[in-house]
Amino acid sequence: MSYYQFHHTRISAITTAIPKNTHHADDLYRDFNKAEVDGFIGDTGFQSTRRSIDLQTASDLGYAAASRIVIEKNLDVSKIGFVVFITKTPDYRSPATAAVLQHRLKLSKDCMAFDVNLGGVGFIAGIQLGSSLLTGLNTDLGLVIIGDTNSKQVDKKDLNLSHLGDGATAILLEKVEDSLPIQIQLHSDGKEFDNFMIRAGAFRTNQKRMDLELSSDPSVGKFNKLIYDQSRFNDFYSDKIPHSVLDFLDKNDSKLSDFNKVYFQQANIKLVHSVAERLGLNKENIPFNFQKYGDVSGTSIPLLLIEERDTLSSESTRILACAYGEGFSWGIADFYLDKGTILNLIETDEYFKEGSVSHEI
Repeated sequence: MSYYQFHHTRISAITTAIPKNTHHADDLYRDFNKAEVDGFIGDTGFQSTRRSIDLQTASDLGYAAASRIVIEKNLDVSKIGFVVFITKTPDYRSPATAAVLQHRLKLSKDCMAFDVNLGGVGFIAGIQLGSSLLTGLNTDLGLVIIGDTNSKQVDKKDLNLSHLGDGATAILLEKVEDSLPIQIQLHSDGKEFDNFMIRAGAFRTNQKRMDLELSSDPSVGKFNKLIYDQSRFNDFYSDKIPHSVLDFLDKNDSKLSDFNKVYFQQANIKLVHSVAERLGLNKENIPFNFQKYGDVSGTSIPLLLIEERDTLSSESTRILACAYGEGFSWGIADFYLDKGTILNLIETDEYFKEGSVSHEI
């Protein structure tokens, strides 16, 4: 059972960066039938999301977020022992984007840097992985960066994927003796792997290599298109999440009323409300910002935290967070945040010019 408890790790800072460009629901009426757009908006609650400019990547947004933490917390970057980048939209197939971030952030050459291929569950998995690393390494500080440019996976001709947005979050984890506990449970059901996938771009193929579509542009060839069965996704998590949350609470001897805040992955309004109702929660009291940002993978819950940060008490606020995504993978976390931990939202279109590559043949 993937259940974890950490007693010597603290979340010391969280901040999020999003692109400046806003993609509105009203824009959809130019390209799609009105009845279809109305139905899509009604089913999902979508109103707008953020989309990165052409040359901006998830690591650019992650760099902006991590840089803000370094500056505002006045960090000695030589003391950061690792940087982990959790993404399904890396800069390159090789090398790991975390290595590029280690360079850009001017971290020590002794700093561990590696990527993890996860999307929606990245926020929960990132806290677990970072806390595990801090427990086992001779370092007191570590950075976990979670981000995706989902819009670059979307065929603009597919209305049902219009709600996928871009963003990245940086989390500073610190080794602190006798800190309030972090408790996490992670799950996966790999038999559902083909529900949310892009078939091109790697090596699972029965075609001749010369025939592969090497572009990552979803409008180029059928294998670059994102496969996403939203109905199957909703049905799976509407059933799994309530049971998993109750099981998690049973393991750490807690109940929902023990938490100051409860946050769910912002996949769409129907799924969030379905899960809340099955847990006996008043859906009107559940924080929801899907209408502003859409589904931003592992950055969805951090965006909720930013919007609610003024409601955090001066003492530690206890939070229950539940995230889920492709794989299928899902996780629940019980953790505490102090007032001042969540930094201001960043809006940026900047990108790493030195990292650009030519795709000319």
